[in-house]
Amino acid sequence: MFESSSAAEAVYDLIAFREDKEYPLLSKRVADAIYLGIIHDTGVFKHSNTTRHTMEIAGALLECGVSSSKMIDGTFYHKTYTQNLILARVLLESELHLGGRVITGVVPREYFKIYNASKPDLEGIVDQLRITEGVEAAIFAYETEGDGTFKYSMRSNDIVDVSKIAVKFGGGGHVRAAGCTIEGSAEEGIRLLIDEIKEQL
Repeated sequence: MFESSSAAEAVYDLIAFREDKEYPLLSKRVADAIYLGIIHDTGVFKHSNTTRHTMEIAGALLECGVSSSKMIDGTFYHKTYTQNLILARVLLESELHLGGRVITGVVPREYFKIYNASKPDLEGIVDQLRITEGVEAAIFAYETEGDGTFKYSMRSNDIVDVSKIAVKFGGGGHVRAAGCTIEGSAEEGIRLLIDEIKEQL
């Protein structure tokens, strides 16, 4: 067996290496689900957890009829007008820290009402922050229920292991993509996370 980039990749390996071959290995529906899991956990094959085996699996899934461009565009790049508005607000109010090595963005609860937004409308914001020139790590926070609790998504490029930081605060994830929940204001939570990032820079 191989070291997996994601749970989806592990599922593929379990199917591919099972002994019972009496029924088809992969239906189109299963192939779509596995491919979707892999592209999200590898950042469309950009994260360091992407291996040769990952790409070989992706190729096999394409042969099962997966529409790569449609899936990637649909889950990473297509945005509703609401998503564009809230992304623009976060980018406009984002802040740089540690000499521009870290960028942060926050969505307080009232923004959900202002833009008639929901949690899915926040997808992709942290990744947009991450690709800012000169940035090593991005932190995106949003208030869950207006009770002073914030969820944090973290992304990094080359140096910081954000999974170690997330685990310290009761969360989890991967080396380059992780998250956690911290009670208290966004400012307090961001300060705690930046202190941890600073230790790795």
